[in-house]
Amino acid sequence: MMKEFEELMNVARILNSEGGCPWDRKQTFDSLKPYILEEAYEALEALDEGNDEEIIEELGDLLYTVIFYAKVAEREKRFSLKHILGTLRKKLVRRHPHVFGDAKNDMETIKSNWEKIKKEEKKERKSPLDGIPKNLPLLMRAQKVLRQMKKHGIERGKVIGATREQELALRLLDIASEATIEDIDLESELRKILAPLEKELHSISI
Repeated sequence: MMKEFEELMNVARILNSEGGCPWDRKQTFDSLKPYILEEAYEALEALDEGNDEEIIEELGDLLYTVIFYAKVAEREKRFSLKHILGTLRKKLVRRHPHVFGDAKNDMETIKSNWEKIKKEEKKERKSPLDGIPKNLPLLMRAQKVLRQMKKHGIERGKVIGATREQELALRLLDIASEATIEDIDLESELRKILAPLEKELHSISI
């Protein structure tokens, strides 16, 4: 595996070198942003379809976005892949004291320690919303917000005189709330439901 990784890194180095690909060399942190989401969604689609060859390809593309960012960072003398890997390794060890330390290995202790460690790591966070990315798909974001509300004992207030549009949105929020209580990933399940419908539409010529 190390051989394959080293070969991949060598390709990345060549592409981003002086004599490499002009398009690759002009990329920046900002210009690469769309590819993070695009590759992540393509990987999700492959995972939903369950085709191993496509999963391998799309996870590879997703991995390369990280490597690409690392090469841009090296070019700008900011950081390297070594820093990313080192930081990730330390975080994984730190967040698993039940594996790499003396903490108990029962699920309650694992969850409790996970929350404590994250809180210690993210001291700059001032509210429960600080850990929820603003760019998440709305259903996913709604479930994370609802989860935090439940955790902190906050009840949803009633909307008086709601418009028809708001009523529909509130119904959607009710469904998201129900899914959150049952620990159902609504975004993933909706993708699965849509897949055969989209397949049927693809078969229609217009």
